[in-house]
Amino acid sequence: MKLLTKKTVLSMLLMAICVFSTGCLDNSTGNDDNEVLYSHVESPGLSANDFLSGETFTSLEVEVDYMQGFAPNEEALDSLEAFFKQRLNKQSVSINEPTEIPAVGEASYTASQIRALEEENRDHYTSVEDSTLRAYIIIVDGQYEDGNVLGIAYYNTSSAFFGATYEQVSGPGFGEPSRRLTESISYRHEFGHLFGLVNIPGSGTEMQTNHQDTENGRHCDNDSCLMYYAMENAGLFDQFLGEEIPALDANCVADLQGNGGR
Repeated sequence: MKLLTKKTVLSMLLMAICVFSTGCLDNSTGNDDNEVLYSHVESPGLSANDFLSGETFTSLEVEVDYMQGFAPNEEALDSLEAFFKQRLNKQSVSINEPTEIPAVGEASYTASQIRALEEENRDHYTSVEDSTLRAYIIIVDGQYEDGNVLGIAYYNTSSAFFGATYEQVSGPGFGEPSRRLTESISYRHEFGHLFGLVNIPGSGTEMQTNHQDTENGRHCDNDSCLMYYAMENAGLFDQFLGEEIPALDANCVADLQGNGGR
């Protein structure tokens, strides 16, 4: 029987480690090859506890890309950051300076197209060896494929917003919500879904009291709550708004607190 040299044994051990380590998988997300990757392609809500608690990640950093002509409203991003600080148990949260990316010029976008745009444009990802969870926002120049929503949460750390729909819904006219208000509500609402609201299986953000509006999917049944379905519905958006950003109601707050949030 042929004896194995120390060099051969070491090589075999390294190969075995590669088989079982996610750090050796095909690096399709742009991470450094030496990092142990954190999956960013899971269903929305499945990173809820990582967002809400400080147990694994003590900081949150958000990357923002926007297509030419659709830069995010600065006050709306400030509002989103304030929302994070209010509801997340993090030592620090930050939203990076938005980056302009080329306009594609599509009238509408499918979720698959949005995912492809993220793969092409996203720069910052999470490593499980890091203390910072990194999330992604992309603002495109068209509408969503069904033309009726302001934003979508499409991966566990990713959300997309539709600039053309913002322009239809908001404006300076009498009774029209401002761009600041429209974007603030939309950003907060979609991150609410990333936090596991309302009743997303596997998120850990379980309902402490039954308050799901089952006729309208994963939304709250309180029409004054940020997570009410009309808050993302372009056709109904302005019917439920005053001048203030709707807050999460007591039931939604209790759900977040039950999964490590505030």
